[in-house]
Amino acid sequence: MRWTITSLGRFYMNTTESIQDRCAESYGRLRHLRMVGDELGIPWQSVYVNLRKAGVAVVGDKSRYGSDKDRLAARGEREFQSLVPFAKNQNEVKFQSKVDFIVEGYGVDVKSSLLRKGHSATKTYRWAFSMKKQEMLADFIVCFGFYNDKNDYVTFLIPGELIRKYQTISIGSQGKSKWKDYEINPECIKGFFSDLPPNFLKERG
Repeated sequence: MRWTITSLGRFYMNTTESIQDRCAESYGRLRHLRMVGDELGIPWQSVYVNLRKAGVAVVGDKSRYGSDKDRLAARGEREFQSLVPFAKNQNEVKFQSKVDFIVEGYGVDVKSSLLRKGHSATKTYRWAFSMKKQEMLADFIVCFGFYNDKNDYVTFLIPGELIRKYQTISIGSQGKSKWKDYEINPECIKGFFSDLPPNFLKERG
């Protein structure tokens, strides 16, 4: 077969499109660059390049490949998504997004914590939530306090303007805490965001 410049160009385009499609399909299942590369027999960096060319967001999967802390965070995000189904999950469209969700134009960050002893010399238990950069970015922080590995949890919904100067917040399972004022029935979270006026002035991501 004699190859012309035109036929070579078409062959290259078809091959490129095929690789991009295969990368996209495999990544949709695996959500892991190296595993996609192993499956397709190409380096992970080539997978990344082809995904970018195909317009596929590289976001990873904390629930399957992350640390224990990542999996706990993913658990809270799943709970929030189930409670507020119209929330737009930013982690599905951008790796390490500034906030976890956008709800009616508001940036919402979800925090998760397991109940732990405050320190070895005490019998009290508490949830500790790290705010990091989110205290300056999120309009609302939704905290899920899980009781060890059980499905039971308590939920706190804290307006962002109230935690601007805090890096961490700690909430005891018993006793008083100013943050307990913001405990909310999980079934009421959807209604809260539905009642808020849409925020068209801020763009998150």
